[in-house]
Amino acid sequence: MGCKVSVLVPVCNVKAYLQECLDSLAAQTLAEIEFICIDDGSTDGSENILEGYAKNDGRFHVIHKENSGYGASMNVGLRAARGEYIGIVEPDDFADSGMFEQLFEVAKEHRADVVKSNFFEVTERRTKKQEILGGHVYGQGFCPLQDDPQIVMVPPSIWSGIYRKDFLMAHNIWFHETPGASFQDVSFFFLTMAYAEKCVLVKDAYLHYRMDNPGSSVHTKTKVYCIIDEYDAIKQFLAAHQGTREQQIWAAKMFEMHCYANEGRIDRSNLLPFWRQAIQRLQAAHESGWFDHEMIEHPEKWMFERISRLRERDFIREGFLAYLRSMQNCFIYGAGVVANGVMENLERHEIPVTGFLVSRMKGNPSNVGNVPVNALQDASIDRKYDVVIIAVTPRKPEVQQEIFFTLEEAGYQNVIVLTEELQQALAGA
Repeated sequence: MGCKVSVLVPVCNVKAYLQECLDSLAAQTLAEIEFICIDDGSTDGSENILEGYAKNDGRFHVIHKENSGYGASMNVGLRAARGEYIGIVEPDDFADSGMFEQLFEVAKEHRADVVKSNFFEVTERRTKKQEILGGHVYGQGFCPLQDDPQIVMVPPSIWSGIYRKDFLMAHNIWFHETPGASFQDVSFFFLTMAYAEKCVLVKDAYLHYRMDNPGSSVHTKTKVYCIIDEYDAIKQFLAAHQGTREQQIWAAKMFEMHCYANEGRIDRSNLLPFWRQAIQRLQAAHESGWFDHEMIEHPEKWMFERISRLRERDFIREGFLAYLRSMQNCFIYGAGVVANGVMENLERHEIPVTGFLVSRMKGNPSNVGNVPVNALQDASIDRKYDVVIIAVTPRKPEVQQEIFFTLEEAGYQNVIVLTEELQQALAGA
């Protein structure tokens, strides 16, 4: 029986996480499956780990090559793949054992070009399901461009789905090859959505996406123009393949969205040159009738206001984080969605949260992630050197006020109220 799914695993110096990833693949319940591991010139021992799995399990195949980047590695894997469908697992992530069997069953039932699911975000302290496909229709075949154009605005997360190989080859869909670049999933995701005749969304989550790998490209501040390179590659592809006006409009809208997302991944000193180049592309799209936005009419004014606001948020955030680092422990008052969001943002900046405080335990969880929740009267904290952040939505100032005076009267000397400005600053990079 032929291979049903080929899973591509691009590997470059990820020894600390690689075994967990490969173990999760070895445990896949789909019988007719292969794992193509592309070693992109690893030097940390990852290459030896790959060889060990290939020696002991015939489903694993290793391709060693000189370092040439993510896109080139993925294309090498695509050429070698024998499966009816293509899956992707990053080497610092891991998959539930039934992931590819269940996605393949959906793909065959609907004769789909693409099947896409939700995923989990994972750190050492917590696992959280991200339902990025919420608001879109689950379990039904649809043509993305015609039936649900907004689907292209979800995060690419190309590793949370599978793709029919014949469909990719028929439309000449490959990865954009730029050595050392990031965002190379963007053009692949766009092209699969732009050309798929039938896509199916799955509500379940299977792939565990690691958020706290310090070596991940998501943390780099130096790759300023990668998203611009991806947009240029998309435009070149559409021009070469007589792309439709709808596809061009789609590409421009997606490019704008990713430009905003890119702001947090580049150094602030590069923001102005980045936006100058981005706006040039968007002005060209505007002249072709593909894009319309206030930034086009007064670009210098728009950039001034945008960058001024971002630098103000940087100042607020960095001052706040420096203050937290000077304190003994950090507690969050509240245990709901806002409080959880504050904890996630603090974790991104390596500020550990010691615990959550609530007025009473009834109706509240005992833990949020792996962080304990305590009733205020039961919390044993140093009220002089610990800090408490009131993480209640700024849209409820009367509730914040009541909590503030309760904490002050109880002797807490370092109480911070989550304002809208602080909330926005923390949510930034």
